[in-house]
Amino acid sequence: MALFSERNGCVVKPLQVDSMTPELRNRIWNTYSIEMWSDGSNFDSNYLEEIMDDFGLAYAGDGSFNFSSFKQNVATFQKWFMETDWYRIYDFIEVYLAYLSESEKGDARENFNSVLKWENAGYRVIDDQVVPITNPTEISCLEQAQQSAYSSVNTHIRKAIELFSRRPTPDYENSIKESISAVESMCCIITGQSGKNATLGKTLKKLKDKGVHIHSALESAFSSLYGYTSDEDGLRHGGIDFTNAPAEDAKYMLVSCSAFVNYLIEKWEKVQEKSEEKNNE
Repeated sequence: MALFSERNGCVVKPLQVDSMTPELRNRIWNTYSIEMWSDGSNFDSNYLEEIMDDFGLAYAGDGSFNFSSFKQNVATFQKWFMETDWYRIYDFIEVYLAYLSESEKGDARENFNSVLKWENAGYRVIDDQVVPITNPTEISCLEQAQQSAYSSVNTHIRKAIELFSRRPTPDYENSIKESISAVESMCCIITGQSGKNATLGKTLKKLKDKGVHIHSALESAFSSLYGYTSDEDGLRHGGIDFTNAPAEDAKYMLVSCSAFVNYLIEKWEKVQEKSEEKNNE
């Protein structure tokens, strides 16, 4: 909820994409600090020494818990945290999440995302990565697409997200390639195509043979998207026209392909369910 000063135009929070306000930096620190000091009171440092080591920082003590060394390490890490480049703070979030158990990650993601949303940051935590996408619907779509039952599809989506969100040098061109490859992979899984026939252009046309019927306009739209990445000057042929693919193109492809993957999975699951029901009759 916007505060009085924001509702009345006295304070305007800019979208933070290539920078980070002191308030946002402080609140991310506070989010971690609460967990760190809470664990510190129970003779644990909440992975502080491991995180310091990952960032090349020297820590006091031998790694076993000692409250005097713990306080010294907190001071050392906080100094680095407050002075480092803005994008290293997002590196920290990803490093920290990597140490947590799956049950712990859920709360941590929620806490970090709450701060990012409140401070109008142009990023959100999805799975174990900080991604420059702010729309809740888009976030849900991406989360679903990279957690499917199909590992090859998940891998392509995760690579697309990683390349899209890489800072300070995002790779939009290869992110687009991975996005469309995720759709291609799902179509190959459904149709069973491989080799020369394992292309999106060919497998889209064979979906109906496996009982997956999609609207002709939708099929045409994704055939066109495939053409966008596969024509002689396109991304898959390394043509110069797309070597500097813009962020908006990469984002559109990432979200659209994730949504289409989710759509195909739902269609395919229904076909399989009907087949099982028929076999059980």
